[in-house]
Amino acid sequence: MKKSILLMLATLVASGCSSDGNCLNEQQLLNQYFVLSAVDGNPVEQRAGIRPGISFAPGLRVSGVMCNRFFGQGQLEQGRLTVPQLATTRMRCHDGELNQWEQLLGQVLTAGASVTLQQQTLTLNGAGHTLVYRVEQNAEKN
Repeated sequence: MKKSILLMLATLVASGCSSDGNCLNEQQLLNQYFVLSAVDGNPVEQRAGIRPGISFAPGLRVSGVMCNRFFGQGQLEQGRLTVPQLATTRMRCHDGELNQWEQLLGQVLTAGASVTLQQQTLTLNGAGHTLVYRVEQNAEKN
């Protein structure tokens, strides 16, 4: 009995499950574009010409756009996503909110964030902030 419980716990840890039972794996994130819908509980207004979002390629390569484009190699362990060497373009942005959110996202991803995906909603919690994204079907990435 004890061996079966230990085996089950080891399987949960290896599969990327967090302590709350949320089992997220790389396959669930692939081939989707997640559009930013809220930052720290505040809804994100749509902007002309830019769709702040994030996507994941095979091997957990993370990329997206806020004001600038960002990219890096992600790691998903026990429900925690980290992108230790997040790179970004450095173009000037005239949108103050996008600049602020871009810095927030960089902090969240490099420090590591608990990540959940429920009913087409991706939530990143980390560095004292919460970023909520929605899957957008057939979205054209910027």
